[in-house]
Amino acid sequence: MIIVAALAASCSSAPATVPSTVTPSTFVMTWAGLAFPPTGVGATASTPVVVTLWNTGASAVPVVSVSTSNGDEFPVTTTCQIGGMLTPSSTCNVTARFKPSALGARNSNLTINANSVTQTLALTGTGANVNPQLVLVPAGDVAPNVFTLSGTGATPGGTVELHTTYTAAASTAAIAMPVTTWTVDASGNVTATFTTDGGGTYEHWLVDLTSGLSTNHVVHIASLLAP
Repeated sequence: MIIVAALAASCSSAPATVPSTVTPSTFVMTWAGLAFPPTGVGATASTPVVVTLWNTGASAVPVVSVSTSNGDEFPVTTTCQIGGMLTPSSTCNVTARFKPSALGARNSNLTINANSVTQTLALTGTGANVNPQLVLVPAGDVAPNVFTLSGTGATPGGTVELHTTYTAAASTAAIAMPVTTWTVDASGNVTATFTTDGGGTYEHWLVDLTSGLSTNHVVHIASLLAP
């Protein structure tokens, strides 16, 4: 859902952090959400928060300032001309990103002063402890050639890729296998499965797509399956 805050030139103020949902007027700000996904400490969240300023009227609108109360963890960039004017029938964006420096709940107030009104938006995010590790165990109850790979310490609610290389028993050249993606649970744990199609050496590792960190590599040797 996109939230729209109307900022008419005749208004003297607007509610902080709780904008009204209204029919767009000559000048509005819109944004899809203000919460970032859990992100590893020191990493940057994959999705930004974007606030769009719209001028659908016939007169230019002044854009006075854009600021954030926690610029280290919630850095802000903008395509708006600060101290200038937003011309009629045009838009500009204010983009906030999230790079937590500590564990737990993090927050910042994004303040935009435009059209003689100050709008304050409450940005939130969570710094996660990302230290991905991988353990490989046979899943013999499924099939003799199916293995379960258990990962821990990944970004809660994020996504990891399972990378595998394969070296056939009679070869020395490693072949990259198709990459698969898996969803991490709220505790930072993930379980993936891998099926061996032939005898040889398999090497596996996970890549946390949010933090960019990789796990340790796990190697196992599979026997040639009986026909």
